[in-house]
This record gives sequence, structure tokens and C-alpha cells, in this order.
Amino acid sequence: MVFRSVYRLNRSGFTAVELLVVIAIVGVMVLVSLPTLIGYMRAATAKAAAEELAAGINRGRQLAISQNQLVCVQILGNQYRYLLGGCAGPIWLGPGSGAGGFFTLANNITLATNTNPVFSNLGAAPTAANLTVTTNYPSGNITRTVVVAASGRVQIQ
Repeated sequence: MVFRSVYRLNRSGFTAVELLVVIAIVGVMVLVSLPTLIGYMRAATAKAAAEELAAGINRGRQLAISQNQLVCVQILGNQYRYLLGGCAGPIWLGPGSGAGGFFTLANNITLATNTNPVFSNLGAAPTAANLTVTTNYPSGNITRTVVVAASGRVQIQ
């Protein structure tokens, strides 16, 4: 004589209907969450690019303090570089810089500025600067602004 509880334990696996229901539920969850995930990734890309640029500008400020001279952070396209002694001075070549002293941001990033930030030997910026970081996507652009205050403080807005 076989008990019913033992009989149930001997059944193994899932039916095809159960598997199809689980696959359908997972598929619906993926389709519902996909637009949110894509939007988050785009916003995160813009934020990361702005943080990378802010770190590069802060590096220019630290370079001005350590070299005890003016340092200009020149912005061109999706690249930036440091010029010693002001915006007409010689190019600073150092670790991480490529040809021509340029540091390059990620792809699909465009930089724009009202003026190149210049830092004094004390770390202050005689003129404030606003730098716009734009990520370019076919469905629309996402923009972040990096602000350099006259005190030399760099922040993302």
C-alpha cells in the first residue's frame, strides 16, 4: 500500500503550462521595466560625464596651486586640456593626457562653455564659468551644467 504523500513526492518536474505561465510573467515584467531602465542609463551617463568633467576641472585647480601659476582649462568638443600661465600659455603634458595634452570624455558627449575656466595660484577663478555637458541620443539630449564659481569651487547643477 502506497500513501498519497509518498506518491506526491515521486512526481518530478513542471508541466509545460506552468513553464509557459512563468515565462510570460517574466516577459511582461521585462517589457514594463525596460523604458525605465533605458532612461536611468541615459541619465547616469550624463551625470557620470559631468562628474568626470568636474574632476578634470578640479585637477586644473590643483595644478594651478601646485605649479604656483595660472592654469587655463581649455574646452574643445568632447576634450579638455590644461594650459600653463593662462589661455595662451604652453600645453601641460602629464599622466593620462593624449596627443596635444587632451583628456577625452566618453562618446556621444558634447561640451560647451561660455568661457574657459582659469585658476590662479591660490585656486580661485578670476572669472566664473558655466560648462554644459550634453549627452546626444537619437530620442533626445540630456544636459548637465558644471559651474565654476569665482572662489574656484566646482559644482554640478
